[in-house]
Amino acid sequence: LPVQEELADRISQLQLVFTREEERVLFVESVFRSLAKEWNHIDRWRMDKFLMEELADRISQLQLVFTREEERVLFVESVFRNKSFPDGLKFHFAAIILDEMDNAGGITKKQITACLKPFADLLGIRGISDYLFDSISEEVFATILHQKSEEMASKMETDGDVNEESTGIQFDYAALGKMLFDIGKKPETISKRRRKLYDLVKRFDMAAKGCDPYHFEPPVPEIELTSKDIEEAALKLKKLQEEVVLERQRMKLEKRKSRMNDRNDNKKSRLDGEEERDEEESSAPAITRPKKTVKKSKVHRSGSKAKNRTKFGSKTKNRKAH
Repeated sequence: LPVQEELADRISQLQLVFTREEERVLFVESVFRSLAKEWNHIDRWRMDKFLMEELADRISQLQLVFTREEERVLFVESVFRNKSFPDGLKFHFAAIILDEMDNAGGITKKQITACLKPFADLLGIRGISDYLFDSISEEVFATILHQKSEEMASKMETDGDVNEESTGIQFDYAALGKMLFDIGKKPETISKRRRKLYDLVKRFDMAAKGCDPYHFEPPVPEIELTSKDIEEAALKLKKLQEEVVLERQRMKLEKRKSRMNDRNDNKKSRLDGEEERDEEESSAPAITRPKKTVKKSKVHRSGSKAKNRTKFGSKTKNRKAH
């Protein structure tokens, strides 16, 4: 691992050799093209993918530190506008962009908004997958709102001072909300995605006004209940439960009676059927069958010829006595 990490460091630092920023951006784009080419082929080798992600992270951090605003925007667009880049690589880049901008330091609100604009533009493209749309929405814009909500909650718990400046990167919430609103109002935006974008816009507007974007206000009841109302409601509930128990017992008895009646009806119908069959058999006339006549066998007269026959039916010749 140390050898591979050192190699990732050296490859990422090669961009510092270039003096012109256009050449530096071209080098970074070439590296990301190589990563995109091999990304899907080594999915089973988790260690190699981890090292590729490390290389992407370090190149992204250096690119955000040592380039101008225009070059940063071009760098982000080169990754997300390229259709040959797999969604997995784009998702990873969306997941690290906020951390890398925070690690880079010294980036103003305007520069951050400019770097995040390619992500917002990508949400308006109809052809991207729902997976990539949800990934960018959650990993980039919803993460910014959650960070704002956590900061306000922690400050309210400590001293209640919500106007204190945060030590992390600062965002122009109004500009980000307007940027997402412009994407959502486009006619080519899918309706279900438009609803998600407008929900983010509403929360960014709340953050711009200094409110917690994820703060939940419990509804105020229109009628104030007294202790007497609560006791009466408890008694009604208890009575209702007793009625339910009695109703269940009554239904069980009715089902039992119904089953017994069905059994008796079946037994009675079976007995009635047997009695009807017995009556039919007794009332039917007796069938007399004719007696069989036994034919008498013909008696052959015994004659001289019969005597001359053997038991096999052959004739015997009269032998002369010598």
